[in-house]
Amino acid sequence: DFLHRIRENCAGILAEGRTALVPVILDGENAWEYYEQNGRPFLRELYRMISSDPKMEALTISEALTRLESDHLGGIFPGSWINANFDIWIGSEEDNQAWEYLLRARQTYDRVMASPEATSIPEQKRNLAMEELLIAEGSDWCWWYGPEHTSENRPEFDKLFRDHLAMVYRALGLTPPEELSRPILKITAAEYHRPPSSYIQPVLDGEVTSFFEWLGAGVVRVDGRSGAMHGGGPLIKELRYGSDGVHFFLRLDFQEAAMASLAGMEVRVNAGIASLTVRLEPGGATLEEGAPAQTQAVFRKALEISLPLAATGIQCGDPLRLQLSLWHEGLPLDAVPQHGWLECPTAEPAEWPL
Repeated sequence: DFLHRIRENCAGILAEGRTALVPVILDGENAWEYYEQNGRPFLRELYRMISSDPKMEALTISEALTRLESDHLGGIFPGSWINANFDIWIGSEEDNQAWEYLLRARQTYDRVMASPEATSIPEQKRNLAMEELLIAEGSDWCWWYGPEHTSENRPEFDKLFRDHLAMVYRALGLTPPEELSRPILKITAAEYHRPPSSYIQPVLDGEVTSFFEWLGAGVVRVDGRSGAMHGGGPLIKELRYGSDGVHFFLRLDFQEAAMASLAGMEVRVNAGIASLTVRLEPGGATLEEGAPAQTQAVFRKALEISLPLAATGIQCGDPLRLQLSLWHEGLPLDAVPQHGWLECPTAEPAEWPL
């Protein structure tokens, strides 16, 4: 029946004295499960019948292209093998966000390649950026975004997709955008969040000097059973944050088992209009260039940061929006919060209720 239908469909082309090329394109993993012995007897018989027909020849696409002259294709019907539409890959919030991230990465690549900067990028890096783009353009990623399909491995697919996009920027010598540190999936680890209840004035020494110095701070605690993983275990244990009306304070506690692997990692903080990056080192921390003046960062048992509120662009008393993310070698590892922003009150001490 298959070969008979091919002959019928090609009859018009053959009648004009032209050679007909019939691409046979099948899903490599799903086509054969309903065939006897995974389709082996069927395929053997199919190739036998083609080989015995003097008017037919089985070729690869590359072989066929060397035999036939190219011709203009006036149009192509858009669709897919599922319901003849693209609903699985587009339309949902997750799908659309993934495509937007991919578009921005592609536009960045095109812009850099068209600029004088491209000549300073080694060919190997340029090729790597294109390879990572092509991987990210595969349709399998958006198969797992949206409501249509589910899997225990969706978080891993999500992170891999964002890692490939981050690698595009890295290969071009650019810093990956902060958005890639946060899951596209809307199912995330359970977070315990308690907003600030008072002003705080902690001592920045990287130590838990006293239980009371962070009393009243906001607390975000991610469920370690489903948090970000690096080397087999969760990294971030808890985030505490608050203000005294003049400074914004932040303390990041890591899982004890992760402490030995933190060297070389970067903590990025966005607070209002201020952005800063802290590089973790054995027994210390270094503020990367561009941090606001009078910013402090100390890391020993915990990372503690102080940032002048004046650098954040808000007025005293207005809420400060903040995000934090953890990176290693240009790739995102974790983020707090997983979605959206935290808000920190910035009232002066006298304005807090007793």
